[in-house]
Amino acid sequence: MLNIGIIGAGHISEYHIKAYKEISSCEVIAISDINEELARERATTYKIPVVYVDYKKLLADKKIDAVVILTPTFTHKDIVIDALNSGKHVLCEKPPALNAEEVQACEDAALKAGKLLMYGLVCRFRASQQHMKMLVESGKFGKIINAEASRVTLFGPSQGWLSNREKGGGVLRDECIHELDSALWVMGYPKPKTVIATESFANSDNAVNFSRGGWKTFHKIECERDVESFIDGYVVLDNGAGMHIKAACIMNAPVTGATVEVIGEKMGARTVPADDGSIGLKLVELKDEVFTESTPELVQNNEFAEMIKHFTDCITNGVPCIYTPGEAVTLLQIIDAMYESARTGNPVFF
Repeated sequence: MLNIGIIGAGHISEYHIKAYKEISSCEVIAISDINEELARERATTYKIPVVYVDYKKLLADKKIDAVVILTPTFTHKDIVIDALNSGKHVLCEKPPALNAEEVQACEDAALKAGKLLMYGLVCRFRASQQHMKMLVESGKFGKIINAEASRVTLFGPSQGWLSNREKGGGVLRDECIHELDSALWVMGYPKPKTVIATESFANSDNAVNFSRGGWKTFHKIECERDVESFIDGYVVLDNGAGMHIKAACIMNAPVTGATVEVIGEKMGARTVPADDGSIGLKLVELKDEVFTESTPELVQNNEFAEMIKHFTDCITNGVPCIYTPGEAVTLLQIIDAMYESARTGNPVFF
């Protein structure tokens, strides 16, 4: 039996706990949060036997094999390293950390400890991304020449630490990180050569003290709102491809939603969100000098449950992890560079 400890009892903890409850080979035996009332509420609802306020006491519990870190982004690095040093396997929610330097420190600690460190970049487990990845690896796309990662919302307010860039907020780092990771993963995670970006803070004052789409932070740290309402960038990658990245939480956009597009010399693909919440895939390829479009039939899955099962399988069954060391560092390098380029008005070279 794989014993799991949960660090952070906020909104997303329920998604994790429910997923672990469906796996017979593991059990959630402890939960920790600085908000003791909230931790006890989760423990009562999901029959978790032990509650801690101090996460370090949870890490000292030798019965726990692995921990799930669901705390605010600015706490990730310290908790991840403490957990690895205590001999626990770790699943840390996205974003992996505040910046590439912090992610590298976490991955160094995982290597030293000989423990699994996995991140909650759940969209890799989506049927559309899995199918796109399979086609690329089979050679159907040929040489990749372009990609796009986009997440655009007309009005997506945030609250507490999520409204502050220093704490880890921002539509690029906290939300569009999913589409950016998915596009890079499909392409085999090429590294950046040049990054250039612009950003806007238009109408951001209207977004203070609101919660978007039911997601909220229970730790309402008072912060000055300084996150971008919109950021747009272009990355030249070392595989010869270019990638456009667009992220907006407040924008007069005629078309909204989250999409990933990858284009090769032989085939192109774009994710297509449906009204029922499913994600389809549109393929375009040149056959006999004629461009043809197709929509493969995808078996829609619960990507969140698939991620949790993969984490436990990696630990208990030795399944190779879908996340390889260095990918999250590259991911944050691009995000860091976009913020830096937008701030200075200059491109960032690697």
